[in-house]
Amino acid sequence: MFTHLHNHFIGSFSDSALRIDEAVKKAKSLGQNAIAITEHGEMPFMYEFSDACKKYGVKPIFGVEIYFVDDAQKSIEKKDKNRFHLLLFAKNEVGYKNLVSLVSDSWIENNYYEKRGLVDWKLLEKYCVGLIASSACFFNQTSQAYIKNGLPDAEKIFIRYKEIFGNDFYVEIAKHGITDEEISNKGLLELAKKYNVVPIATNDVHYLEIDDWLAHDIIIKTRFDKISSFKIDSHHFWLKSEKEMFAAGMPQEFLDNTQKIVAKCEFVLKDFPQVLYENTGSEDVEIKKGNAAYLSQLEYIESSKAIYYAENIIGKNHPDVAHYAERITGIPRRNSQNPDKIVYLPDIKEKIPLKLSLGKVITQFTEDSCRRAGAEIVPLIRSTLAEALLKAQKALKKIIK
Repeated sequence: MFTHLHNHFIGSFSDSALRIDEAVKKAKSLGQNAIAITEHGEMPFMYEFSDACKKYGVKPIFGVEIYFVDDAQKSIEKKDKNRFHLLLFAKNEVGYKNLVSLVSDSWIENNYYEKRGLVDWKLLEKYCVGLIASSACFFNQTSQAYIKNGLPDAEKIFIRYKEIFGNDFYVEIAKHGITDEEISNKGLLELAKKYNVVPIATNDVHYLEIDDWLAHDIIIKTRFDKISSFKIDSHHFWLKSEKEMFAAGMPQEFLDNTQKIVAKCEFVLKDFPQVLYENTGSEDVEIKKGNAAYLSQLEYIESSKAIYYAENIIGKNHPDVAHYAERITGIPRRNSQNPDKIVYLPDIKEKIPLKLSLGKVITQFTEDSCRRAGAEIVPLIRSTLAEALLKAQKALKKIIK
């Protein structure tokens, strides 16, 4: 039996065309009784994912694909854009709390110019309890070391992950038809055999059906609100059946091994009673104390933009241009600061994932999800001057981009 454990839904902003409800529904129809969520560096739609899994009778696996570096502060100081991937899954309540805290700290303590949060060895060791790790796509640290420098360098990194996670460390084997990926598979399997690490089969899912690669292509080409020539090396990132995975050359053993992780992950996301806001007279004080954050707001791809993008990328005369415009309409682009509301919840970063926007700590959760996590949403009254400064700050950030 096979479970998709590497999935990027619409919470992997500007990098996915995979809607949560339709993906979970398809997984169930394929006979897959579990599915994971592993967004890029964020955890914005945990409750929405949980609801969809309940709706279709599928076991949810809560995870995230982090951006990893050896030393986050050094990367930030040097403005080093290089980073690696690593998947983390919550086994239990402690694991989920650590996962949320790790993501929050990556954004707040190791913020890379508000583009991403970075996780390093220090942060990984701090929050590893209750977590499962898998090596992620071939752009993981071990594989990149193997591809560029050979087995000895890769082995040193591999051992360190193994020392942190023990039997909760797995290697991902994928078949997307990419040359570096095949080299990665060879190195990972050699190390896995030597250190008794279990290999699992994954597909780096970014869209629902095989033909949806065009919708995904439109999204990634317009991620900065203008059309670029960016493209990826494969069109194999759809949510595949077990038969399709096997046909791509995946050993049945690796497909079945996914159930080892599914069996370990028992965390269930619950709704919590609301904690009433204790007004100290200063929102900034509560934020600094770790009891509050500004509410985020989502920006979506509007219908007019979707049509414009589709027509200019796949062509006005393409027979399915309207279909692909519809496929991307309403998909969230990003989350940014909502200046009108503050979210209050003691020890908020352990329960609601946080990030930075325009220098402010904001939630990754939507307003509804924040309430379900037990938070109270408090309206803020701002001066005209403060509003003007905020608008100017947003405009300046767009210009810089």
